[in-house]
Amino acid sequence: MNGSAARAISPDRLVIRYLDRTTTASPVAAGLRVVGRETVSTSRLLAALSTALDLTEGQLPGHALRTAYLAMRVADVLKLSDPDRRTLFRAALLKDAGCSSNAAAVSRIFGGDDIAIKRQMATNGRSVLDHAAFTMRNLPSTEPLPRRLRRLISIGLRGPSELKQVEQARCERGASIARKAGFGDAVGTAIHDTHEHWDGRGQPRGLAGTDIDRHARIIAGCAGLDVFASTRGRAEALTVLGTRRASWYEPDVADALLELASRGLLDELDAPDLVGRALELEPADGPRSAAPADGPEPADVDRLASAFADIVDAKSPFTGSHSQGVAAIAERTATRLGLPMATVVDVRRAGLLHDLGKLGVPNLILDKPGRLDAAEFEIIRRHPELTLRILEPVPAFAGVAEMAARHHERLDGRGYFRGLTEPELDVGARVVAVSDVYEALTADRPYRAAMTPEAALEIMREEIGRHLAADVVDALADTLD
Repeated sequence: MNGSAARAISPDRLVIRYLDRTTTASPVAAGLRVVGRETVSTSRLLAALSTALDLTEGQLPGHALRTAYLAMRVADVLKLSDPDRRTLFRAALLKDAGCSSNAAAVSRIFGGDDIAIKRQMATNGRSVLDHAAFTMRNLPSTEPLPRRLRRLISIGLRGPSELKQVEQARCERGASIARKAGFGDAVGTAIHDTHEHWDGRGQPRGLAGTDIDRHARIIAGCAGLDVFASTRGRAEALTVLGTRRASWYEPDVADALLELASRGLLDELDAPDLVGRALELEPADGPRSAAPADGPEPADVDRLASAFADIVDAKSPFTGSHSQGVAAIAERTATRLGLPMATVVDVRRAGLLHDLGKLGVPNLILDKPGRLDAAEFEIIRRHPELTLRILEPVPAFAGVAEMAARHHERLDGRGYFRGLTEPELDVGARVVAVSDVYEALTADRPYRAAMTPEAALEIMREEIGRHLAADVVDALADTLD
């Protein structure tokens, strides 16, 4: 898909098209849909979840996966060891793990759609003129002229330092997420240094040359090539890569990409089975399983679910621990109901990941203090569908995807996104819905202060039979007692 055609379609619809393509055209990807709890590799799980990171960064779906594929091809040229290749592959898939943490700040600084702004940032230059032109393009046209002028002056005076702080927070957050997910310091450092430039004029620390993590230097060149190829076309992407050689990108990395491109590398990115082809490039010895662990340590599937819950919650200052809270409430409630342990585990994971699709919602909508208009609410209504489409191809989440995607459905059929009714909502979905409502009512929101538990339960009981299930609300109340 060329850049202009892609920009004409909403990001969430692009994700759905992408997932339709990768799960129907590829035997490897289609195999992800097997129902059950069989073992799934950690990298396969990461490849699926990385689509959510593409959403919030404003990139075309599959960007992180394409970056990982390019990185592994460069690793062949540079003759990296298997441990380095594994680090490189996982860091490339998680390179944007911190991207949600700067969404609110970007929206506040520019007064616009953080996703659209970050999409443009990815191809912007770094000169004063580049920044000035970028700022002028992204001032909100709906604001009165005096307010726009004040915003322009503010960005001119404080913008560089603010944006540096934003970038530093993003890099640190991404590294922290990777470590929390169990991938260690090597992957964390690679993510932290991805936006450094070879000549020392990058972010967040201004490192130069070989002081920059080696994996990060490879990821930077590969990510840049994919961004420009996806949005500006292959010819311009290769021109930019050559121009930025030895300034933004390590010469050896740029040379490897240019040489591979001359042999058809970019054609490989259009393969319908790119998921499978990318996973085949990961070193085969010692594959890491994301399957549930029997011991006391959580498996990768749980660590990743918790890490992505943090990524989602970091997008808005009003949802700092919402997903973690929903998961804890849902787990207690499901246990109180006496559900089987396997269902309790799925309910907890669904609570962690139920809002994954919100990474595709601009913060202008998420953090709006007033009522949403019809167009804004329509965007909100689509986030459960995105959650479903991202999660459903993953075997480890076979029982989770539907529970997560139904958290805004109602017993009376007036919910969204599918208008399901009581017979279609199993007990797990009802538990997640009740837990989501309770956590939201008892947390601060841009339009109201947090309610007490008693006040929240009173409101919820008024919705029994229409929105919420009586036995689940009662079980929740019992856990609070």
